[in-house]
Amino acid sequence: MADNSTSYQVYKSRDQIRNQITTLLKQYMELENVDLTKSSFLSFIVEVLATNTSNLLFYQISAYREFFLTKAQLPSSIYNLAAFLGYTPSDATPSTVNVLFTIPKTFSEDTTFTIPDGFEVTSDSGIIFSTYYDTSISVKNSQSSITVTVQEGNRTYNLPVTIESDQFLFVLPFEQTTSSIQEFQVSEDLQQYQFVSIDVPFSGQISTQNIQIRPPGSTAYTTYSEVASLFLMDTSTKGYVSRRTDTGINLQFGNGLIGYQPEAGSTIKVTLELTDGSDGNVISGSITSGDRIYNTTSGGVAQIVQYDITNTSPATNGADEESLEEIRQNAISSLTALNRLVSENDFIHANTIIDNSPIGQNSLPVLKRSDLKVNEIELFSIILFGSDLVPTKNVYESFVDTSIPRKTIITKDSIDYYTVFDMEIDALNSVANYTYILYEIEQIPTLVTSYGVDYDLVADNLIVTRSGNAATYELHYTTNESDFLANTCTMEISETGSTYNMVNDGTAFVLTFANNSVIPKGNLTYFFTITNPTKGTFAQYSSQFIFRLSLDDFELSNVITDGTSNIVYDIPVVRKSYYDSIVQRDFESDVLQKLLTTMTFKDYRMLTDFVNFKFSNTTGSLDNMQLNDVDLTAATDILSDPPTSGLQGDRYIVLNGTGSWNGHDDDIAVLSDATALTWVFTSPKTEQMVYVTNKGYKYIYSDAGWIIPSYDIPLNLSIDVFVSNSYSGTLSDLTQAIKTELVTTFEERFGINADIYRSEIIETVQGVDGVEHCRLISPESSIFFNFDIDNFTQTQLLEYSPEYVYFTEDSISIRTF
Repeated sequence: MADNSTSYQVYKSRDQIRNQITTLLKQYMELENVDLTKSSFLSFIVEVLATNTSNLLFYQISAYREFFLTKAQLPSSIYNLAAFLGYTPSDATPSTVNVLFTIPKTFSEDTTFTIPDGFEVTSDSGIIFSTYYDTSISVKNSQSSITVTVQEGNRTYNLPVTIESDQFLFVLPFEQTTSSIQEFQVSEDLQQYQFVSIDVPFSGQISTQNIQIRPPGSTAYTTYSEVASLFLMDTSTKGYVSRRTDTGINLQFGNGLIGYQPEAGSTIKVTLELTDGSDGNVISGSITSGDRIYNTTSGGVAQIVQYDITNTSPATNGADEESLEEIRQNAISSLTALNRLVSENDFIHANTIIDNSPIGQNSLPVLKRSDLKVNEIELFSIILFGSDLVPTKNVYESFVDTSIPRKTIITKDSIDYYTVFDMEIDALNSVANYTYILYEIEQIPTLVTSYGVDYDLVADNLIVTRSGNAATYELHYTTNESDFLANTCTMEISETGSTYNMVNDGTAFVLTFANNSVIPKGNLTYFFTITNPTKGTFAQYSSQFIFRLSLDDFELSNVITDGTSNIVYDIPVVRKSYYDSIVQRDFESDVLQKLLTTMTFKDYRMLTDFVNFKFSNTTGSLDNMQLNDVDLTAATDILSDPPTSGLQGDRYIVLNGTGSWNGHDDDIAVLSDATALTWVFTSPKTEQMVYVTNKGYKYIYSDAGWIIPSYDIPLNLSIDVFVSNSYSGTLSDLTQAIKTELVTTFEERFGINADIYRSEIIETVQGVDGVEHCRLISPESSIFFNFDIDNFTQTQLLEYSPEYVYFTEDSISIRTF
């Protein structure tokens, strides 16, 4: 008999879908006798549902997916298909780095020299970084007074300078970009209503692009803005559409009916900022050379300024543009999601759907609660700090107190972790609520207006810190004015209109809140107005950040109370040793602040969904293979000597067997006759799993025998490599080539609960030129997960936290023979 339930009635025709929706709507609302086509609102709803459903079905059908994901091989085809689907691949992100300049005091007179916009420094590996501002260095009063002033667009501010007896030091920020400027001519024969199209070749990755056009006979350029489609422009819109090609980008301009048409003979100037992406994340101490700096004496003589440079911290934030494979996946995910988080596939690709999100790719949604009121979907993901994976973990812990402050230490498997947020336990409702309260942050404030007053004082740094319940705002400044102590500063919180007077301590304007709870929640804008008693108000600066925010919209934890203590599950923590080693102010700005301003799940989710964002385990032990389904009946124990008594059917794993078990190592011994103590032996197959009752663990059979499948995160790979007789290179080069090949081959497959098989690792290594064959020592077994969450007990579900499976070059150990 045919199944007539709705879930089995799938149509490709929009008319059939519309009729089906109309029929179901009539049944549900008991409107069988009503003509819904005459109800404008309901008719509109039906039409929208029918159209969206038919579109989704088309883009989800296997034939379309196969064509998009497998048939399109040429880069141009993939770019064109992505554009057809309305998806714009993301550009590369340049890395940034702070470079310490050390300049000896060798100047014979007062002087001023500049480090110009576009000044370049280079790392040992040849990566080029450049400035995006002009820097003026003023040396006065026999080299006792030195100021470093930055002019960045309309902003002017001074940088801190350390003056020593024989030298002075300062830090400049650099960006890993190089400029490429190309010019093109619009044809003199351009016809009316003809579109203009040019191909711009380049090598590397684009971080930004600037397109300007100069009409013939003019000296002025007009900047054109990028638009997603030509059909979004009217006749006066001076815009362009950019599309990636095999060799660069293609730019298309309007024709006078659709968009503004450039004049015939015009000059198009294309300025591209190119970057090396993630390759720009160089290590600390690697930047040691730069362009020449010149100083012109009062006599007009140009002298070379001697200087030394180094980057005291690594470059961060560099990211590559999307690969072709990522464009394939993200284009179809973006289309099928329709900018909403509904299906499991949508949540997996949440990083594509939520703009500017720090969520990592291939997240894992887990439905931990579902009832009529809410679906609690825990979304496990990774967090990046720059290009580095942050070592995070989800833990459960028992607490007696109900208020757990941020940076509380929790120890798991002898490793210390910090809690990331303040936590309040509500035992009555069996939930733990989280609040973000800023720990410390550093920003360069933006100059809003200078009021036209000539007064030399520049606010160059804002530092906000929390200590216990207190919060302190410090607006640091530099000045050459003699009456700087007389200046006053008022801080205003724009959202509330509240104003506060700050104290001038000679280096900064300072404001301390004894109880930080008076600071409002949310992303706040602060204005700092500075006044001189003689010259009046001369400057106003602004800054924007979150000091406090309730995370109820996307972060909660389940709690079980036993009367004396509270067990809190899924607590987000970060490895203490890692957090103590990084620049915590940068982590606050680049990770936590960005996380809080982009986690707007309520704008994407269904009404009955609660998206509970959690960190996946990216450090510690990889233990979830203990949740895998077993292949064999449970064994009682692992023994060498046969038991002297037992029951028929008793099962043991043989280890270094003696007596009647001799010669049956690793076999499973089954007692077939309890009276005569007769044993039957079964040889296991590779990667079969069995639960051993007396050990309390599941064991897996591998080349190393029966082992507990527990590994470190990241995975440690240990490989013995036998070198080919024909290999002529060095062993260090071969070792590096193997590591690079392994990471390159597997990195796109790294992910939460990702499978990595030993045979694939061996195949990859043996495919490297110079390798005769290899022996994989560890991991002793393949990494795979075949459990079903639906079969978990309540305790298992509460304790379950997915693990991120990956390895790095540093976690690969190779011996060559």
